Amino acid sequence: MLAVGNAVYLLIPSPSKKRVLHPGKVVESDATSFVAEFEESITPTVNGDVNAYCEVRGKFFQQGAIVTEIRTNNPCVICFRRNGEPVSAESRQTFRVSLVTSEFVVDVDKEPGCQVVDISPEGFAAITKKKLSLGAVVKIRLTGEGETFEATARVQTVQERGAGKFRYGFLVPQNNAAARKKMQLISAEMQRLQLKRLRAAAA
Repeated sequence: MLAVGNAVYLLIPSPSKKRVLHPGKVVESDATSFVAEFEESITPTVNGDVNAYCEVRGKFFQQGAIVTEIRTNNPCVICFRRNGEPVSAESRQTFRVSLVTSEFVVDVDKEPGCQVVDISPEGFAAITKKKLSLGAVVKIRLTGEGETFEATARVQTVQERGAGKFRYGFLVPQNNAAARKKMQLISAEMQRLQLKRLRAAAA
């Protein structure tokens, strides 16, 4: 697991308890450590605990790790020390999948074309210019990769991003089974496509 060339997802603990998987690939590896290059610049805490995930023969595994270095010449390259043995992590459907490098967009409360940055079977996060209230219920229409669905969603979290932009986390109610099914399919498919692309890049 986590051999050179393998696709890897990194989970960075956060106070919000959101579980966002950041895709990358392993570029160095030995029995006690590994180095991964990620698709986007991320900043886990040096000496902090993280979880790395990897698919092995069709199954998802989790490797505990400690961040030892973020390479200053390339902030997308991070060094880790292995912490414990790999264990099964087949509950991956509960994770949010990063969509930063995809073309998914969502219309939010009449604001069209907002970038979707991650998704899970329960909700998604998006960047908007319009200020929304926590707890507000808004109409959304999400599209990308040939998929489209409409629903109502509740504003769960907010982060001000500067330049008049906000990052909102949205939860789709449990009673909207059709929309949640769509999000589950998108989440699983984007994981599959990201793994396939990372494997091809490593070949």
